[in-house]
Amino acid sequence: MKKFIYASVILMLLITIYLSMNFLLFDKWTLHQSENQLNNYVENHKDNNLKQISRDDKTYNFLRKKQKISIISKSDNQGSGSVNYYRVNINNNSAELYIKSKHTFIPEKTTIQHVRIL
Repeated sequence: MKKFIYASVILMLLITIYLSMNFLLFDKWTLHQSENQLNNYVENHKDNNLKQISRDDKTYNFLRKKQKISIISKSDNQGSGSVNYYRVNINNNSAELYIKSKHTFIPEKTTIQHVRIL
């Protein structure tokens, strides 16, 4: 019985740590996944995908001409529901980033809906 209680306490502690880390690192994980997605489009010359996610021609041309994308967060998630909104710097230029996620708490591979260079 003592082993069962000990195992239960350890399991509950691990679950609590896992959920806490997800909560604390959600924004970093989301932006990391978005940076990977943009770099994949840029490196593989997927211009159609860049055109779909770009809000305007200025953003499209900016992304298309870059060889590597770097995203630095300027704010936490400002969105709601399944759409996350971030103010970011993309290669030292201010931008807005809209990201679609299925779950608001559990990390997963996210999808960029729109990006706009300001």
